[in-house]
Amino acid sequence: MKLKTVSVDEAAFKLLKREKGPRESYGDVVRRVFAAHFEASYDPSEHIDELFSAFGDKGLLSEAGRERLKARQKNQPRSRRPARAV
Repeated sequence: MKLKTVSVDEAAFKLLKREKGPRESYGDVVRRVFAAHFEASYDPSEHIDELFSAFGDKGLLSEAGRERLKARQKNQPRSRRPARAV
């Protein structure tokens, strides 16, 4: 595991020390606090707009691609593999 040195002012260190449990490292405190913050504020729907904007807001498939997908869903191809003995 790689280690990095981080400098914080006295007030930030006191906050870390107050949050730290008896058998917990300062790294554990940072991971715990930021993981809870990230999970609470994460909304995947915010990223969908970014993904679709890369495709000109038209979606991932062209019109012809959507038609091929619908046709394949109706008539799914059979596997070319031979059936396995049970």
